[in-house]
Amino acid sequence: MALSLAVCGCSTLTSAERAERDAKTALAVEKALAERHYKVAISMMNPRRGKAVHVSPDFSLEVKGDTLVSYLPYFGRAYSVPYGGGKGLNFTAPISEYHAAKGRHGTTLVTLKAINEEDTYSFRLEVFDNGSTTIDLSAQQREPISYSGQMELE
Repeated sequence: MALSLAVCGCSTLTSAERAERDAKTALAVEKALAERHYKVAISMMNPRRGKAVHVSPDFSLEVKGDTLVSYLPYFGRAYSVPYGGGKGLNFTAPISEYHAAKGRHGTTLVTLKAINEEDTYSFRLEVFDNGSTTIDLSAQQREPISYSGQMELE
C-alpha cells in the first residue's frame, strides 16, 4: 500500500511543473511553425461520408521548408483519378502558397496549397499550443476529408 502511494505521488506534477512543461511545448510548436519544419502524426481520419476512423500512427503530413510530404489515408469519392488509383494522398510536392496566422484560443491557422501531376490540394491546419492539430483537406478531384493528430516535437 505504501509503495503504491509512493509511486503515485512521484508521477504527479505540480501546477508550476505542468505550466513549465506546457510553456516549453508551446515554444517548441511556435518555433517549428516559424521555421516551417514540422511533422503531424495522424491518429484519426474523418471522411465526409461515414464514421471517423482511427488510423495507424505511420500516417503523417510533413512540411519541410517549401516542400510538402503527404502520407495520408483517404476514404471518399474521387471524381477523376488516374487508372489504377494513382498516388492518392501519398506524394511529395512543392508548396505553392503558405500562410500562417495566430488565431483565437492559442491556435495558429496555417493554409497551404500544393500541386502535383494528379491534383491541386488545399490544406487548412489548426495547430494548438500543445501540438494537437486538425487538418482539413480539399482537392479538386476528391471529396474533402479531415484528419486530426499530434505534432511531433523533438
